[in-house]
Amino acid sequence: MPPASPVLTRRAPIRRARTLLTSAAAALCVTVSGLAATAPAQPASAEGVINGPDVASYQHPSGAPIDWHKVARTGAEFAIVKATEGTSYRNPWFRADYNGSRRAGLVRGSYHFARPGYPIVRTARAQARYYVDRLGTSAGTNRTLPPALDLELSGGLSRGPLVAWAQTFLLEVRRLTGRVPLLYTYPSFWSSSLGDPAALERFPLWMASYSGEPDAATTLWQYTSRASVRGIRGAVDMSRLTASPESWQVLSDGRIANPWPAAVPGAPQQVRAVGADSAATVSWLPPDSGSDPVSGYQVTASTLDPTTGQPTLVASTSVDALHFSARIGGLTNGTPYTFSVTATNRRGVGAAASTAAVTPLVPVTMTVDAPAQTTYGDDARVRVRLSRSDSGQLLPGREVALEQRDPVTGDWTAVKTLTTGERGWAGVRLTQPQHSTALRFTFAAPEGWEGARRTVPVVVTNGAAAALSRSRVHSGHRVRISGVIAPAVGGIEVRQQAYYRHHWHVLQRGVTATDGSYVFSFAPTTKVKTTKRYRIVVAGFDGRSRGVSAVLDLLVRP
Repeated sequence: MPPASPVLTRRAPIRRARTLLTSAAAALCVTVSGLAATAPAQPASAEGVINGPDVASYQHPSGAPIDWHKVARTGAEFAIVKATEGTSYRNPWFRADYNGSRRAGLVRGSYHFARPGYPIVRTARAQARYYVDRLGTSAGTNRTLPPALDLELSGGLSRGPLVAWAQTFLLEVRRLTGRVPLLYTYPSFWSSSLGDPAALERFPLWMASYSGEPDAATTLWQYTSRASVRGIRGAVDMSRLTASPESWQVLSDGRIANPWPAAVPGAPQQVRAVGADSAATVSWLPPDSGSDPVSGYQVTASTLDPTTGQPTLVASTSVDALHFSARIGGLTNGTPYTFSVTATNRRGVGAAASTAAVTPLVPVTMTVDAPAQTTYGDDARVRVRLSRSDSGQLLPGREVALEQRDPVTGDWTAVKTLTTGERGWAGVRLTQPQHSTALRFTFAAPEGWEGARRTVPVVVTNGAAAALSRSRVHSGHRVRISGVIAPAVGGIEVRQQAYYRHHWHVLQRGVTATDGSYVFSFAPTTKVKTTKRYRIVVAGFDGRSRGVSAVLDLLVRP
């Protein structure tokens, strides 16, 4: 992929991806020791505070250089300079700023803007080498920060591959430079796109957070992108040390050895298993790699021996280092299994992470034909269908228990046992139900099958028959709508509604006579020939929902 404009790639992705820098925060400006910073940060001159800017080519508008001696006089302790991006962009101002900041007495640092992608190992190592070739050695050099990876974009990689990409880059940079590199990112990317802090915990964290303090593990905090620093034209990022002051000497001096002891990987993170028919799919996120890259994973399935009660290994599979899921087949449906995952590097096998017990089953789905609704006096038909949710295969000849809920007590009563037909359907017809109710269908699965249950409301509405006394009328002449409700009960509220302005509006209200009948008389008006639309709505009562008549069209002429 060709590189994006260097002016945009340094911080623009952060501003688009998160809402850390609010307009209110941007309005706050604190000026101290030559710095104007829109952030809740301590001034550079405050005792014990170690801070400094990080810059890229866009801190050189119209080719203007940075006066690093002026920057140093503001009280800044360090400066970090963008070196590279991907494998095709080099900051043309890198060497001048990298060396100039050190000559001015600042601790200098550098960073690479990452462009993650596939293939993971090849692209990560290629970018690491491209960066280090530009950087030169930082080991054995005093007043120089470790190299840094600026990780703000996923490149379309999901969590596991993205974490593996970052680990590969960081481990390669450490191998090439002898120093433990920094990882730069921002809170939402850290928690969502990466979401695996244990895998990256051995690398110091440089966190951008403009509206509050960053993650507790942060070593450097970039607290603003809108600082004003003498010697630098325009707004600039500012960061400060949040780790212990004692750590600064190790962080800022490449002459101090910081070796890693040989270590196997940690336990894989977020290990989960999902059962299926005679199988399960196990997934995980990468662990801390240990002192060397992860070379692969081992996934095992165990179950309890029914005689001894002890775990017994029943299946195992190997997975390469760049895949983070495995399917284990040949399992017995209805038997619970525990799955474990371990990672390996050249130092050995790491700690295992295990799932809770998971039971493989034949997955079953029960679907409802349609919401059940009927008008008082009509029958209601309710059907459900059984199928396998993995393959969609229909399940004929399966027993389904049917229960009905009492509309008064809410208790469930067994009605009958149904058997699915050749297309997987099982259903029942309710003969003229008197009240709204609910039916519950239950597939009591045999051993090794997943059960299924659906509750289906059966809505019974009151009936409302309606008729116009005429279908055409002149403006201002009276017309009637009359009818009867079902059941025929007196004293029930009915409403005449008219449709206009895209809504139904109530024109009149009334109550039914003792025989359930009603009459509305009205005189529609119009200046142009038009068709007006009316309907009757009867209120719900006695455990039924409101009923609505058919729509009545009335042609009205001037």
